[in-house]
Amino acid sequence: MTQTVAILTGDLIGSTSAPPAAIEASMTIIRSCATQIGPRTDFTRYRGDGWQIRLLQPADFLWASLLILSRLRADDAALGSRIAIGIGEEYPTDARDLSTAMGPAFTASGHALDAMPQGRLLAMAGEGVDRFRQLALTVASELVARWSRSQAEAIALKLDPATPADERLSNEAIARQLGITRQAVDARLKAADYPLLDETMAAFFAAYLPEETRLG
Repeated sequence: MTQTVAILTGDLIGSTSAPPAAIEASMTIIRSCATQIGPRTDFTRYRGDGWQIRLLQPADFLWASLLILSRLRADDAALGSRIAIGIGEEYPTDARDLSTAMGPAFTASGHALDAMPQGRLLAMAGEGVDRFRQLALTVASELVARWSRSQAEAIALKLDPATPADERLSNEAIARQLGITRQAVDARLKAADYPLLDETMAAFFAAYLPEETRLG
């Protein structure tokens, strides 16, 4: 029996000229995100600077992508990454290594990564992905590309998987963790366009939430 999933396929930016330590630091961050996002994410690394993550809940794809990108940007020792999301079916397999997995979601994700224009950080393709959804993700990509390290640091805490989506860390709690004022956190999140990104995450979550779990 097939299931609809989201497959995140990424590759590190600037890895060919980066020291091995930067590549390893980046992969460690991405792997850590995968283990915290949810069950059976099955992070797989390939070709040295490439990686994949499976999301059994497709609705989480933008939140998961922004979590990864913010944590990478917040760490001076890490590289950035491009992320292509494929939505669709995955053929049944017991393998935890995604390099052997197959299905339309994997094909869509790979094709989206190959087709990404230079400078783009996010793209998506696959089942139900129309031009408007692709455009929304393009806008999100442009906003993410402007993040400073300090802005990404605040975003990463806001998206922390340890906190439910409807109970995001308050700006006061983030301020205490960072050792700054709440007003400074407010300014960082506003400058990082977090309110708009949060609306976009909510819209995609609603669009891909399984019908049987929707109210009404």
